[in-house]
Parts: sequence; C-alpha cells; structure tokens
Amino acid sequence: MRPNGSEGLAEEARLRQTLQRWADGKATLKDVRGYSDEELYAVAKTAYYFYYQGRVAEARTLFQGLYAVDPVNPYFAKALGVIELAAGNPQGALAAYDVAIKLSPSDPGSYVGRAEVRLTLGQRPQAVEDLKRASQLGEEEDPTRRKAEAMLQALRAR
Repeated sequence: MRPNGSEGLAEEARLRQTLQRWADGKATLKDVRGYSDEELYAVAKTAYYFYYQGRVAEARTLFQGLYAVDPVNPYFAKALGVIELAAGNPQGALAAYDVAIKLSPSDPGSYVGRAEVRLTLGQRPQAVEDLKRASQLGEEEDPTRRKAEAMLQALRAR
C-alpha cells in the first residue's frame, strides 16, 4: 500500500534526496534501497555456503552484488577478493583486496589475502611487505597475525 497525501510527498522527497546523494557519490545503493546490515549479511552467508559447496560462480555473483550495493563495507570487498581468487581471477582479487585495505587499513586479514594473491602472481617482494604489515596489526594472539608470521617464516626458509 502506497502512502498518500503528505506521507506520500514526504516519502517521495526523501527518496529524491537519497537518489541525489547517491548520484553525488555520498550514498550507496544500500542507502537508496533501504537494505539493513542483517539483510546483506544473510545474503553473504548464503554466498559463503555456495563457496564452501564449490559453487564459486554463484558465490561470485552474490558477492559482486553485495559489493555493488555496499561498496564502503570492507568485509564485502575482502570476501570478493577471496572469491575472485577462487574463480581464477587474481587481478580482480588484487583489486578487491586493495579496496578492502583502503576501507580498513588496520585489518590484517586483507593484507594476508592480498599477499596470497601476490604470491600467486609471482610478486614475492610485495607479498612479503603485505605480510610484514599484517604481522604488525591486531592482537598478538590474532590467528590472522600468526598466519602472516608463519607465512613470512616459510618464505624466508626458501
């Protein structure tokens, strides 16, 4: 049921304002469509189920959509990096991790993920730099930080 009268005019004005903010780059499609975090994370959960079932194409479609709807969410950018690498698109994975790092520069997981992609691409020195950065972030007992340190040790042993 559509609002009528002054309610309808107020809703239309709000939508117009939100669309203008989106056009100006100050809002996301999440804002325009009014999606909640719970709704988007429910889709992400489904995407991960697909990923773990080996249905990478379906997972990729969902994570690309989530990133398009909420491009300022570092979780969606990082997840897209994981999926793009699994789909055989290391350049896409690298771009996704670059975005995740820009959005959340203190997340060691994004640096570890990007290091994994860089190793796949034969960019060992850049991967080592990412791993060094990751090993400096987070709590000392953080599993991601420990993974970065273990990867660094393995690379030094070679």
